[in-house]
Amino acid sequence: MDSFAFMIIDQSNLVSVYENVPFKAQNEQFRYIDPVEILSIVQNNNLRFNRFEEVHISLDHDTFTYVPASLFEQNAWFDYLNFVASGVKKDDVVATMTEGDRVCVYSYPLSMRKLLSTLYPTSQVHHLSESITSFLQQEVSEDPTLFSIIHNRNQYLIIFEEKKLTLINQYQAPTAQDQLYYILAACKHRQLNPRKVNIKLTGSLHTIEDLREDLSRYFIHVTTIDWKNGWRLPLTVKNPMDLFEFYCMHHADHWG
Repeated sequence: MDSFAFMIIDQSNLVSVYENVPFKAQNEQFRYIDPVEILSIVQNNNLRFNRFEEVHISLDHDTFTYVPASLFEQNAWFDYLNFVASGVKKDDVVATMTEGDRVCVYSYPLSMRKLLSTLYPTSQVHHLSESITSFLQQEVSEDPTLFSIIHNRNQYLIIFEEKKLTLINQYQAPTAQDQLYYILAACKHRQLNPRKVNIKLTGSLHTIEDLREDLSRYFIHVTTIDWKNGWRLPLTVKNPMDLFEFYCMHHADHWG
């Protein structure tokens, strides 16, 4: 390989930008490149700099980039982010190891940081994450359980399988047809038996009733659960779904 790609991927996992950036290699092995060198490569090759920059400094969570694990070094990436967007803090930059020896680098929204810093001390974050985990585990059985959690236009798919909770993905799914599609796709990808898997829907009742009826044509076990009364959260949390994305992205890898 003589290049790797910077990508912007939206919530539907559609690649909207794909730039191959050359890098030097020794003995056909990956070599870490200083971020300033990467920036120079982008400028010298007339690549779309604005799009390249957006991947790394966007404070909206729907953009992120994958980096080969052998090219990733946490402190150096923070130095680069701070170089192109002064004021970025280390807590703003999140890196999660994924399958295929890749690292997903992203940042979470500024509004979420402000909310958490004013309402919740750090010691409570783990407790709230455990509350979500305990809530979901009350609804599982011996057979695989697929949770579809719907809030506004977002759909979160979480599976309980082999005694472990796993966040599959987050999608922008404004209609019941969209939500149905992502559930069917997840079941096909994970080879779940439609006669055994338990589909659990949670969210505002009016948003999931149509979906429940549609799913009943494909699956035997489809039920809805009440998420509002299931979480033991501080009184300051008026709507736990408003914080759900933060908990998923920061703690899903610790579930199970």
